[in-house]
Amino acid sequence: MRQFGNRLIKVRKSELLEKIIANKEKHIETFNKAIVAYKQEALKQLEEQKKRVEEGKLDARLNLVTPVNRASEYDKLMLMFEMEVEEIVELEQSEFNQYVHDETDFALESRLSNMTYLAR
Repeated sequence: MRQFGNRLIKVRKSELLEKIIANKEKHIETFNKAIVAYKQEALKQLEEQKKRVEEGKLDARLNLVTPVNRASEYDKLMLMFEMEVEEIVELEQSEFNQYVHDETDFALESRLSNMTYLAR
């Protein structure tokens, strides 16, 4: 049974796949930018910690969040819909939000991690 407020919507499989591909491309672009910023931050912190160790301080540590690449999860979604035999796919509102608005758990998790460096 369908939950209240969770509409069913029919979408063209080809348009849904295009949107998932676009979301994946944006994810990879963000990840790649985060990697560059992560490396810069890591080198900065390493240099600072090296100085602290040379001064005899024993509390060296890095404060880094590792960027997350979830491109393989997008590949799984694409494969699922590529294997769908129907050209019109029925989605619940929550699925629509996940696939079209890129609100899957893995997308949200990686966005939080990767945006750590892009907000600087």
